Amino acid sequence: MTDVAHGRALELTVQGVVEPRFVDAMGHMNVAWYVHFFDRGVWAFFAKVGLDEPYLRRAQRGMFAVEESLRYLAELREGDPLEVYTGVLEVRPKTLRLLQHLVHRETQRLSAVCEVVAVHIDLTTRRSIGFEDSIAQRLTAVPVVEATEGAMSEATAQRFARAWIEAWNRRDVEAVLAYYADEARFVSPKAARFAGTARIEGKAALRAYWQTALAQLGSLRFTLDAAFWSPRSQTLTVLYQAELGGAAPARATEIMRFRDGRVVEGEALYGAVDGVTAS
Repeated sequence: MTDVAHGRALELTVQGVVEPRFVDAMGHMNVAWYVHFFDRGVWAFFAKVGLDEPYLRRAQRGMFAVEESLRYLAELREGDPLEVYTGVLEVRPKTLRLLQHLVHRETQRLSAVCEVVAVHIDLTTRRSIGFEDSIAQRLTAVPVVEATEGAMSEATAQRFARAWIEAWNRRDVEAVLAYYADEARFVSPKAARFAGTARIEGKAALRAYWQTALAQLGSLRFTLDAAFWSPRSQTLTVLYQAELGGAAPARATEIMRFRDGRVVEGEALYGAVDGVTAS
């Protein structure tokens, strides 16, 4: 085991080098080869936990990928040595969610991050089936890792939205602030009421605004409706019901843009009272 990028423990599953045939017209390793190396890492991990070819052939089982999120962070050029590290994010009765890092072997620079969800399949029926007890025991014995900072995916975005809502409902300003960069900018029509301006600049100013607002509002309750993640813009849009100061629930939207795993820009919008839940 080794710590790769932000101290998350992952297991080495593949070593290789960027061959000339991997390089595209941009002069770096083509995206198809990132997928290739991540796939090799997945199957190497499967073999170590008993999901190897002999077992799959004997039991007429398969592992199907049903979801994959891949983020490219740095170039790899011809001749660069590389490594893939793989770890378990979540084990369920029929599914397995993995986190992978692809790094430059010499510098340990993180080049790409991948999350993949795989389903255990009965190849005779082509339908999902629970892991056998021996496989399940091996999988649950593997230490669970956490998603990498700066590597937000659909799954981690949904967890973030739930945790963000829960932190507000605890009135835990410091827990909310932990998600924000020091230079974060925030815009809200509510801010003008409590801070004298709709635009808040910096973490210290955010702390003062939110502490003042909570003290004056008295009560606060958020209920999550939905969250939508855009990997292209690194933006999370959270739709929720906001009950503020004993008033009737109001429809609210929070738009957060991320950089390196922290919110750098936020905007809160408030709409109709007692709005319809998201479809």
